[in-house]
Amino acid sequence: MLVALNVARRFGRRSSWLARRLWIIALADVALLTRSHWKRLEREERRRLRELIRKGKLRPAKNLSARERREASELFDKMGYAELAGGAVKRFVPLPFVGRTAEYVVRRTNR
Repeated sequence: MLVALNVARRFGRRSSWLARRLWIIALADVALLTRSHWKRLEREERRRLRELIRKGKLRPAKNLSARERREASELFDKMGYAELAGGAVKRFVPLPFVGRTAEYVVRRTNR
């Protein structure tokens, strides 16, 4: 009985150690996915999108002109933001329909 209790304790410690590290691995995986989508843009397009994001300050409707919003939307479309959202969700919830659903929702809400 005592041996089984020690084994259970060791397993519990190892699994909590592993669970903390899996989040780091998942975040790194999403960072690599984001980088691959970011690299779809040309260097000048990446620079321009960074400018628009900074200027928008999380409130594009208020801080960007209609032309700038349209330009940012085109750049995000070229980057593949919907596929990025679906891929990121798939990294954390490994069910096939969840990623497709997230991609669908993101595309639908940004029309």
